[in-house]
Amino acid sequence: MREADRLTTERFGVPSLQLMENAGARIVEFLAEQFSDLCDRRILVLCGKGNNGGDGLVAARLLRGRGARPELLLFAALDAVRGDAAVNLKRWRDAGGALSVITEQRGWEAAKESLASAGLIVDALLGTGLTGPVEGLLADVIEDVNARPRCAPVLAVDIPSGLSSDGAETGGPVIRADYTVTFTAPKVGQLLAAECGRVGRLVVR
Repeated sequence: MREADRLTTERFGVPSLQLMENAGARIVEFLAEQFSDLCDRRILVLCGKGNNGGDGLVAARLLRGRGARPELLLFAALDAVRGDAAVNLKRWRDAGGALSVITEQRGWEAAKESLASAGLIVDALLGTGLTGPVEGLLADVIEDVNARPRCAPVLAVDIPSGLSSDGAETGGPVIRADYTVTFTAPKVGQLLAAECGRVGRLVVR
């Protein structure tokens, strides 16, 4: 998938920043199709520092543009967000979007009560670049999301956080998504994990 993105930029002149914008737009389009009451739901967008988090930042901004009121939790220091994700973090902040920065367990302990009252959770913590088990703070976040009351559906951006895209067993926790909106094509790991209920309904956009 990284090679496909590179070739799209190199051969067709589509900037990587536009690819991220397109990914966020596909997420929001799916949510609008799936939930007629989208603007009335309490939406939590959980973002990591990488490109998957950047997709989540775009989705949050576009949701806000539709009249929804997403709450964005960033699990990284502001200066740890780089590249296209940093551009979209700036766009979110410049647009007046609310942001909670969580970098340690104490911060998550204070914030995780929001899971119980959420009407929709967008998982944009980790993407297809994962090569080992999720540990530390993000492992706790994933486990707490999985343990929440099952009233709020979870949509995974591109791939459920913690899941290996090539099918390797990471040994760490994996988000159990109700929906996964992936881009370009399904990943091997998604097809293998579908039987375990981790991917939920898989949609390719």
